[in-house]
Amino acid sequence: MSETNSDMLAADVPAALVPIGDVLLQTGALSDEDARRVAEHRARTGLDFDRAAIDLALATPEDVARARAQLEGRLALSLAPTADVSEELVVLSDPNGTQAEAIRLLRTQIIAQHIGAGRRALAVCAAVDGSGATYIAANLAAALSQVGFKTLLVDANLRNPRIDSMFGIDPSGPGLTSYLALEANRPERVIYPDVLPNLSVLPSGPPVGRPQELLSGARFRAGVDIVLREFDIAIFDTPATNESADALTVAGLIGYALVVARRHMAYVKDVQTLAQQLLAARATIIGSVLNEYQ
Repeated sequence: MSETNSDMLAADVPAALVPIGDVLLQTGALSDEDARRVAEHRARTGLDFDRAAIDLALATPEDVARARAQLEGRLALSLAPTADVSEELVVLSDPNGTQAEAIRLLRTQIIAQHIGAGRRALAVCAAVDGSGATYIAANLAAALSQVGFKTLLVDANLRNPRIDSMFGIDPSGPGLTSYLALEANRPERVIYPDVLPNLSVLPSGPPVGRPQELLSGARFRAGVDIVLREFDIAIFDTPATNESADALTVAGLIGYALVVARRHMAYVKDVQTLAQQLLAARATIIGSVLNEYQ
């Protein structure tokens, strides 16, 4: 979907649900009728809410600057985990166990063959749900951060996200969908920094309709370009390909994929089909993981 269509999809969101619009209402810079007019103008033009308000002369740049300062203060307070990390992060909960050791071996291979080649991102993909892609993505990201790589873990599973619960992040808080739906002007605004030393997390964010279209849009591509400049490595968790094409979209954009299968869960044919789909999407498969976690 084009950038304009992405913007127009987001323009359907009521003003009170757009953070900058909410602040402008609360400060009295806009009335309810003004907000309605701005929302209509957004739908026609694809402008961000604040730019649409200025374009209609319903708010001044100074009004918007004050509102954005308040909004940034709110987000800065909220972008922090609210609970402890999950025991599924075995590199932390059971660092001497066999699973953590296997993750560290995977880390060594990723460093040597992927990061060492100058590559900055990879998508973790699985053919069927329950394969453990999220488990591998989260533990691999944590393991990379432990040896000093500035790592970003992105939950690009907008349909059934779990990264937030693994890291104690409020599932109703801001995340990737907030950026994609134009509720945050840049992806950095919805990243939870240093959830662990050297590890930042971009959760999926509130549920949205038509996630495939958002992930296919120019705004997602632009956001990926921005974050890849800020981190040594970015790990993208994705939904199973037997449920949606989201993973193929993400992997095709990033260019590299790690395939995860779980014993007694996926058939060989499923994995072969996934490999063919990734190649068709122009994503290089850098390796595969046979996951047997309990």
